[in-house]
Order: sequence, then structure tokens, then C-alpha cells
Amino acid sequence: STIYPHILYEDTNNASLQPMFITICFPGSFPRQVIQGDVPIRISVSIAEEYGSFTTPVVEVASLDLRRPGGSIHCSDDFSEDMFCDDDIAIPFLPLPPTFNYFNRTDWQMVSQRIQEWLTTEVDTRSSVWTWGRDAFWLAFVAAYPSFPSGQWPMWDPRIPLEGEFIEQWLEQSGGDS
Repeated sequence: STIYPHILYEDTNNASLQPMFITICFPGSFPRQVIQGDVPIRISVSIAEEYGSFTTPVVEVASLDLRRPGGSIHCSDDFSEDMFCDDDIAIPFLPLPPTFNYFNRTDWQMVSQRIQEWLTTEVDTRSSVWTWGRDAFWLAFVAAYPSFPSGQWPMWDPRIPLEGEFIEQWLEQSGGDS
């Protein structure tokens, strides 16, 4: 995939690429006997050759442990939040509270509602944070209403489109329209 980060024009001579939040999901599950320790994942990030003399992509890893209630984000020792977060954008639904139960739909309903409110009132729709938030919203919404688009579910704010790799694949697999 090719993605295009937001460009910040610092002055008449300089511009910088803004950090991006990227979520990588692994749908499906493995039979236990197949797993032999850690599962290596190869990720490659590069910038077009003509820009390589000005910048180099830096990849930081934060893994979310969804196996247990109260799971948390684990970051590398040299993780620097200011590399990723615009000082103007707060993510009020993270971290999830210690009482959060990943198996409880009500907890996911509350998170999806908080994400929806944040997206529609605080985040610029042209930013990479909005795209990340939209994807986070659909992940939480589907966790809250796993039979979506079937069954009963509340209407979400129409300013959040049914777009993004996760929700589009979810709808395709469930036989819904995207």
C-alpha cells in the first residue's frame, strides 16, 4: 500500500511530514499446535527515493494485548510519545480503564460512543489521526455489535463513513454492502 502523510508547511522554505498512526490487524486464528514461539511479522516502510536524502521513516512498535481484561499497550523502552502525537490532539479514550473487559459488549459500546464523539467534535477529517480514529471506531463498533450489519445496532453518526480496510472487509465477509 502507498499512503500519503499530512504535510506541515513550517515556513516558506521548509515542510515536514506528520506522524501517522497505523493499525495492523490479523483476522482469524491459528491452531495452537501451529504456533512455535513468537510469530515473526515483516513490515517494510520506505520513502520515495527523491526524498530519501531529507528524511528516513522511523517505525515504533506498540502492541495491544487483547487476551485479558485490562490488557495494556506495551511500548519499546525508547518510545517517545511526542514523535507520534500532535500536542493539539488528545485521544481521550486511551488508555482504556483497568476495569475494561474485552469480552463485554457494554464496555465496547461505551468506547465506540466515546470514539464517535471525539471524531465528530475534535478531530480534523483531513488528518491521519481522523483516519486512525475512524478505523478504531469501526473496530470498537463491531466488537460491541458483532452481528453488524445484521441484528440490532444503533445508527452511528453519518459523518463517520463506512470506509476503511477493516470495516470494508468485515462487510464483505458478512455479506453486507460497503
